[in-house]
Amino acid sequence: MLKHTAAAAAIVAFTLSPALVQLPAPDFWAGPLFAREASAKDLGRNAKLADAASINEDLIDAALGGKADKVAEKVAAMRKALPMLRPLLDAATFDALARELTAMEQAMAGKDLPAIALASVEAYRVIEAATDPAQRPSPIEVAMLDYSGFKLSILAAGPTAEWAAIGATAQDSDSNWSALAKNVSDCGIRDLAAAIQDG
Repeated sequence: MLKHTAAAAAIVAFTLSPALVQLPAPDFWAGPLFAREASAKDLGRNAKLADAASINEDLIDAALGGKADKVAEKVAAMRKALPMLRPLLDAATFDALARELTAMEQAMAGKDLPAIALASVEAYRVIEAATDPAQRPSPIEVAMLDYSGFKLSILAAGPTAEWAAIGATAQDSDSNWSALAKNVSDCGIRDLAAAIQDG
């Protein structure tokens, strides 16, 4: 089951990402001038958040690959980025992100790469959830499918299988796919992804 669940989430996430980017983007140029200026500001905010999310993607990849030096570099990059993220996030979101970074640093002290990866994937989720949905290049569910794929990969790589967490993550993946399926116009991709999600 683990092999199918982890493979399913990863394949769906990575197969759908390029197809869903082609979904209609929000109409950036609609509305009065002040709305365009606000949108440009939000685009800058989302770009900064995307950079922070990318650090976590790289960190997860390095942790899964056993590259402790690269992991340490990315944890340090997140620590450096955190103050710049404060004005972009509400207090609760910032605190959640700071907690995940502290967990990463504590796991670094023990050289616990799986724990670092788990904290990093949660930081990724927090950051992606904080982006402005109207300015995203693809729906939030695409990022959440990536989150599920990352998390399942981390859980599968751990010393013991955490079946409850694996099951909950697979359910989240299924919910996100269900929300996206109606927007995927390519029948081949939609059918393949549905077959993978069904196991």
